[in-house]
Amino acid sequence: MVEKMKEIMPNVELELEIAARDDNQKLKTYAAAGNLPDIFNTNLDAIRTFQASNNILILDDYAKEFNVDEVFIPTARSMLYDVDGHIYAIPTGGGQWVASVFYNKKVFEENGVKPPENYDEFLEAVKVFDKKGIIPLALFAVEKWPGVQLFDLIASRVNPKGIKALDKGEAKVSDPAYKRAAEKVYELVNAGLLGKGAFNRGYDEALALFTEGKAAMLMNGAWAVLDIGPKMGDNAGILYYPFADPENAEEVKWNMSGGGGTIGGYSVSPYSPHKDIAARFAVQAAIKVAEGTYVKRGEPPIINNPPQTEVELPAIMLQYLEDSKNFKSITTFPWGIENPKIKTALEDNVQKLLTGEYPVENFIKDTDLIIQDSLTE
Repeated sequence: MVEKMKEIMPNVELELEIAARDDNQKLKTYAAAGNLPDIFNTNLDAIRTFQASNNILILDDYAKEFNVDEVFIPTARSMLYDVDGHIYAIPTGGGQWVASVFYNKKVFEENGVKPPENYDEFLEAVKVFDKKGIIPLALFAVEKWPGVQLFDLIASRVNPKGIKALDKGEAKVSDPAYKRAAEKVYELVNAGLLGKGAFNRGYDEALALFTEGKAAMLMNGAWAVLDIGPKMGDNAGILYYPFADPENAEEVKWNMSGGGGTIGGYSVSPYSPHKDIAARFAVQAAIKVAEGTYVKRGEPPIINNPPQTEVELPAIMLQYLEDSKNFKSITTFPWGIENPKIKTALEDNVQKLLTGEYPVENFIKDTDLIIQDSLTE
């Protein structure tokens, strides 16, 4: 991208800083100190925060100048516009990804465990792996969103709208779908689901545990196929989703958790001394990165008429693309929750639920109270 941008804007000098995988904490610290970078990589959570503090530039005019609506495919264009109708970021990747539970075929076979198709089989698999000293699910709980996604995976077996219905005020945590999800999370955690050290475990460590056979399963967005495929080849598979009761598991199999695109990509600080240059650079750079993720990494393209990809898609990516034809419905990823108080309540309270020491009834009462209060404000 840097080389491509030098051709387009040769007089612009770049100073790059690697973005941290820390739920935007570093960016928020920069913003609080009035020291945001000219251009930064963001998502919906950061956009919400920076809107409230006037720390993000509206990019409408720049998007129009560079014909962004024509460049991106329809599903990517839906990622551009916030609820207020403005553009705060230009997407660099994404698309119709859903949450996915990956499993290590060799670990399952060597331990005589059949890939589970319903909740009863999943719980039994967790118990078997835990007894054998294998981490059943390598959740990277140093971040809070994976726990919420696990909760949504289970809730959406009963209510296809999952956490999105909570966000919209269409459901309560005390409703059957969410009460059941809380009960199952609590039961699974106490059966040994997460192993030791989950709350200090980042994604890179979780991925290594999974690919090295020290963990049987890994949960992430389906974009993780790009990390898993090259390391594991045909040894990795995807489970859709073994959290329903046996009697209706097949019926709800393709009600997906996560999904869609979320607003995010390259954003610009409104206080940049080079605001105009930064905005023009950000828009064009985002387009180049979006192009490059397909050409260089083989991600599903989000731009129209991309160049030919230079990589052969791994088997697990081909599986995902084929499986995606069956998807019936989607929910959202936690960063797509529009109400910040609901997002925080779910993140904080599901995180406590994952300890296995937070009673389900307390989780329901505490979370419902915050959600209802936020909806009446």
